[in-house]
Amino acid sequence: MPGYLLDTCAWIDSLLAPEKLRPQIRKIIASTVPLHLCSISLIEFARKETRGDITISMPCAEWFERIALPKGKISVLDVLPQIAVDATRLPLPFNNRQGNPHKDPMDQIIVATARHHDLTILTCDQILLDYAHVRTEKSRP
Repeated sequence: MPGYLLDTCAWIDSLLAPEKLRPQIRKIIASTVPLHLCSISLIEFARKETRGDITISMPCAEWFERIALPKGKISVLDVLPQIAVDATRLPLPFNNRQGNPHKDPMDQIIVATARHHDLTILTCDQILLDYAHVRTEKSRP
């Protein structure tokens, strides 16, 4: 399955603040190349919305259906058993900014999803950008 996996930050930027994205990334998102989103990103978004970090104009479930997941543009990829296993066994080193093992389960699942489906992650997360065992493209300047 060729294409791109939008990290949660790149997906949110594409919807709420596209000006934050690099021009090349905006072109990719606007093109017909397959775009994918890990199902875990829906939870990350809903948590941000519940905490008030993100404001949207309608209930979250309705916003997902009507705005955030246009049919035929973004496919949501489920966390399959193989992805769950890989997320807990990613090749090392996968370190956080302090140099310790990166233990964010959301990031681990996103990386494992990209690896399983052979996708490139669009992200602004430097930890993911620095991880050698998955393809990434920097989403912000």
